[in-house]
Amino acid sequence: MSIAFPSLEFFKALQQRTKDEVVAFEKLGVCDTTFGVRVGDELYRIAFEIYECTEVDECDDPAPLDFVLSAPVELWREMFQSVVENAGADAEHTINSLTHVGDIMKIEYEDPEGHDCFYRFMATIQAFLDEAKHLDVDLS
Repeated sequence: MSIAFPSLEFFKALQQRTKDEVVAFEKLGVCDTTFGVRVGDELYRIAFEIYECTEVDECDDPAPLDFVLSAPVELWREMFQSVVENAGADAEHTINSLTHVGDIMKIEYEDPEGHDCFYRFMATIQAFLDEAKHLDVDLS
């Protein structure tokens, strides 16, 4: 059964993948951050503690988040299409590329420490998003 993107169910499925792939996430090192993913007007809160994603929910207030990855729904769909087709994001569709080349995905933060969290934990966040390769995702 396919999982619609964007949806809370989609991000919860990614959360479960961090539990299913414990060894892979442990190899990436400790990740302690609570960040947001803004897909158009929708905002999802994602919390990591140590090696796994511990919480995923919808939220309205980005203030308590370390940072928010923000992009139009079309860009997120394009990124996840790349993840599904390539078993992980290709070089043009990593969060690193999307936030730096042309700034088409924005990193929103109120505190410079939050911005630092993005860079410090980027590998784990990318691995989290790349877990979509294991899902039957409806990107329409």
